[in-house]
Amino acid sequence: MADTQRTRAALLTLMADNVTGQISAQDFRDFMVTVMEAEFVNPGDFWKEPHADDMTAERTIRGWIDYSQIVRSDVSFGNPVMRTASGEWINADITGSTAQNLNPAMGLAGASYLSDVSTAQILRKGLIKNSNFSVTFTGNIGHRVYLASGSPGSITVTIPTSNIQVLGVIEHLSSPAADTATDVWRFDPSWAVTVG
Repeated sequence: MADTQRTRAALLTLMADNVTGQISAQDFRDFMVTVMEAEFVNPGDFWKEPHADDMTAERTIRGWIDYSQIVRSDVSFGNPVMRTASGEWINADITGSTAQNLNPAMGLAGASYLSDVSTAQILRKGLIKNSNFSVTFTGNIGHRVYLASGSPGSITVTIPTSNIQVLGVIEHLSSPAADTATDVWRFDPSWAVTVG
């Protein structure tokens, strides 16, 4: 029988009390494939940070994700966002009046959202994959990714002339052509320095 991912509600129903031993080996395997991502194949994978080579699906995020977040501006997948004083998210703006609040309360939009949505996924630290990055990232493996100035919610690999906010680094893949092109970068704004 094939292993099947199930909803949380279905798993909780399946695992209820088990006083008569009704949980089968197949049920347990279904539980495992539901809670363990496909890239968890090696010992210790559950505890390690995601690796760029495991990012195979287009427009995906992996890592520390905040769920059910409120977004107060229209954002696109991968837009850098910052948390407002009220705990909601807007497009990050290095030159705006809230620029001093950027680090470390930043994230990346896990999908495209309209303003006022309350079901947003925000990547706080981890990897992001988007084939649209490959043109910008070609020849820049290991280089920093910055918050672009003058364009809220945008990134750049060119060092801004002022208000520098480092967001992360372009990842290296194991494939032979990875030194010249990639579409994955590691988002980690917590260690970055903002220079005014």
